[in-house]
Amino acid sequence: MEREGPDKFVVAAFISFFCLNVVVDRLQAGVLRAHPENPCYFADGSGRAIYLGGHQIFVDLQDNSFNKTFIRGRKRILDWQGYLDFARQCNFNYLRNWIIWSTGSGSMAPVNKAVAFPMPYKRSEGHGRAKDGGYKFDLHQFDEAFFGRMRQRCEDLQRRGIYVSIMLFEVYGFLRGEACGQPAQTLWDGNVFNEANNINGVHVDYDGDGKGMEFFYTADNEILQLQKAYVKKVIDTVNHLDNVFYEIANELHAPQWQCPMIEFIKRYEKSKPKQHLVYLSAGGRTRRGNWTQMTKAQVLNSAADCFAVAGGWEAGRYRKQDPPANKAGKPGFVDMDHVAAGSHDVGYVWTAFTRGYHFNLYDKPFESPDAEGPAWERMRYNVGKTVEYANTMDLINARPRPDLASTGFCLAKPGCEYIVYQPNRSPFTVSGLQAGRSYYYQWFDAGRCEVVGRGRVKMLSSTKSFTPANECMVLYLNRAEEGN
Repeated sequence: MEREGPDKFVVAAFISFFCLNVVVDRLQAGVLRAHPENPCYFADGSGRAIYLGGHQIFVDLQDNSFNKTFIRGRKRILDWQGYLDFARQCNFNYLRNWIIWSTGSGSMAPVNKAVAFPMPYKRSEGHGRAKDGGYKFDLHQFDEAFFGRMRQRCEDLQRRGIYVSIMLFEVYGFLRGEACGQPAQTLWDGNVFNEANNINGVHVDYDGDGKGMEFFYTADNEILQLQKAYVKKVIDTVNHLDNVFYEIANELHAPQWQCPMIEFIKRYEKSKPKQHLVYLSAGGRTRRGNWTQMTKAQVLNSAADCFAVAGGWEAGRYRKQDPPANKAGKPGFVDMDHVAAGSHDVGYVWTAFTRGYHFNLYDKPFESPDAEGPAWERMRYNVGKTVEYANTMDLINARPRPDLASTGFCLAKPGCEYIVYQPNRSPFTVSGLQAGRSYYYQWFDAGRCEVVGRGRVKMLSSTKSFTPANECMVLYLNRAEEGN
């Protein structure tokens, strides 16, 4: 391949990327929608196509979530301003928010002293103590400390150009907890809907099995109204923002509850200044706490505007780093929480990106500080690199085209622009090129997190062979303008 002076693609990409970040730092151009021309991606009021790449950290809103005595960097609580700097350094433009419905410690509070705070409801004096040692909660009084923090942090993220999906409900605070090599958490003991912890006599463990999953399967009008009142409060708190959308629940089955909740959110927001997207994850804790995922058809045919894949769909292809191209007609996420939680294999990032999905990293060091290390830094860098490429590309006209690269991993505007991922060191071919035209190329080594080659090559035919220098290599091709 011939090389010439300064790489025009690199210069143009840097200018484009810098300008985009300066603009997005100061304003948002409208709430997200599925892009009308390319529904793999989102759109705002500017008409540009938007790809989201980021992570979840479990501790972004409430301190001590899930009984975490320490988090990344062995800190007891999240340094929010430091986190914002961290997210910008990683080039993330997405955060999957977590909200825990249990104070986390329950009867273990005297041991770990890690009570989650703030909670959605106020504690009320004069009614005795909850299991965590604090006053019981009043489920008819919201705690403005919780919603004020939600508003402020979402506003902070918007100023940084970061989108956030707000998780309205999660399931693990309604279960006993998972041991994961540690003493089992007693999350249900700390749940606000456990009668031991509220002054309202509300208790959703109808069968007395030590879990409260009935909360999501109930026909009790009192519980349903409490749920809707909370959802309204969240919407009222952040409706003025462009960078938010709503996730119904994490890893819950209950389609008979989730689908009506989607419709409720859409009806309530109709009277509001802004209408936001609703995000559906595929499941799936059942009423008994067992695991059953919603089918792909259930998720894609729902009223949700975007979705997270299930690792078990398509005979496990998502877990095997071979996701089918996204042809759902709406944006989809490969969320590592549901696909390969705890993995830092960069192959998941690039197989998802080249097949038309957004990406969410399960960032394990934020819950297990000792996991931090070069592998996680590499994983974060690669997520940020997909955001960089997406911001550079003509994403409106880019489609997943496995047929145009022999690796099977190709995102392309045929004839013009290509991102190809090769997980191994074998030579591969790219087709659909314009013979006689020159292309700028760039090799990115995903394992070493660096660009290892760039230049310009003239195509002698519509198909060309390329040989990567290493495993986990990404090739970017961009057709040169005539005369350049």
